[in-house]
Amino acid sequence: MIATAGLAGCFEDSDGGGGDDEIAITGVWSGGEEEDFREVMSFVEEDAGVSLTYHPRDTDTLLTGTLMDYESGVASADIVVMPSPARILSDAENGHLAAVGDAWDAENFAVDPSRVSVGGDVYAAPFKMDLKPGFWYRQSFFDEHGLSEPGSYDEFLTLLDTISEIDGVDAPIASGNGVGWPLSDITEGFFMRQDDGAALQQGLIDGDASFTDDRIASAFQEIKDLHQAGHFSQTRDFGVQYQYFWENSLPLYFMGSFTPAQDAIQDASDLGVFRLPGVDGITSSVNWFTVPQYSDKVETAKEALSSFVSADGQQVWAERGGFIASNTEVPEDAYQIPVMARLPDLAAEVTVVPDLDDALGNPFQEEFWSQLTGLWASPGTDVDTIVSALDDAHEETLSN
Repeated sequence: MIATAGLAGCFEDSDGGGGDDEIAITGVWSGGEEEDFREVMSFVEEDAGVSLTYHPRDTDTLLTGTLMDYESGVASADIVVMPSPARILSDAENGHLAAVGDAWDAENFAVDPSRVSVGGDVYAAPFKMDLKPGFWYRQSFFDEHGLSEPGSYDEFLTLLDTISEIDGVDAPIASGNGVGWPLSDITEGFFMRQDDGAALQQGLIDGDASFTDDRIASAFQEIKDLHQAGHFSQTRDFGVQYQYFWENSLPLYFMGSFTPAQDAIQDASDLGVFRLPGVDGITSSVNWFTVPQYSDKVETAKEALSSFVSADGQQVWAERGGFIASNTEVPEDAYQIPVMARLPDLAAEVTVVPDLDDALGNPFQEEFWSQLTGLWASPGTDVDTIVSALDDAHEETLSN
């Protein structure tokens, strides 16, 4: 049942956890993304014959609050949208989640269910995929100033120098932050522009590579060099930075495919995006639907979950933009924003690998975020110090 603990207490004054067919959902979507998700909720309510409520949380609150609730034997909501497969595996191993493999047909999805499987049972269903393609920019800004997408890293550095000299620009690159994400996304981009970078990232996830690899130090040195040149902005909440991005005071923003759905984006048709030159991979993360074992509406929640991840359910958001469907039966013409239609091609040209810190989970994720917020606050931090701390956290995580 839903009770007072962690996040669960947040539902006491709402109508979540009410009637037999009323399903409470919690996830990280807010602002424009919340509006888009609520449109999908409307479809599911009609399709599955249930009433839905939604309660947005930031990522840190979602991760810590749900864990507190589960360890107390209560459900934070009837459906919890979880961004971390590592947490899902941990929750499943500890008996916190209901198996949901019978609610979706893996043959119709781009995501392998083994990522969220324990003991042969599947404990989550994939919904929204987020590609992290590279740097977003406004085409009108590039046209006005005669700029073009860089084809090499030297051209990228020249682009940054040129943008720095444009009136009204505070810094070329927006530094979005929160708890260390999305600084982690751009950092992983620099990992993957090293030799065999996609294989390096996958090796870090699988335990076949370590942070003592010289390529990791090289990536951090490149980031430090950009700091030294003044190419990174001050850090602000990632959503706030979109306002500065749209006003062209921070013209480049390394972010995910959810960018067109952000509140500050007034005309998604003006968006362009290019990969960080030299990368041989890009990351992808998945928003997974999970059902806590402690919900007293597990079967109803699974029915709603099945409708959410269906092709028809995912198409609702895909048509609104800022959404990459995990269901392969969503038609290509659902992507009505030109830049969204281009993203699969950008991904097909390189290797798509999982998001590093989401795949590994804690304690690595917390340490990774901590080291990055520290680096952006103090760019003079010694690379060896960063790498040593990350290597220790990486080894501890792999040993758990």
